[in-house]
Amino acid sequence: MFVCLCHPFNDKKVKDHLEGHGKRARVGDTYRACSGGENPECCQCLSTLKDIVKDHNKAVTA
Repeated sequence: MFVCLCHPFNDKKVKDHLEGHGKRARVGDTYRACSGGENPECCQCLSTLKDIVKDHNKAVTA
């Protein structure tokens, strides 16, 4: 599923980045890593991205 359409990337790319990260992550850093260094434009993707990062951070902390 696409997470962002402004700077197209999907949930697989986000999860691959987070797995390679291996520690707690921040939404802004994750966005920039998956979008090629860009900042969000319309911001509609941020709620989905926040949920994915939140789930990752819970798993890392557990």
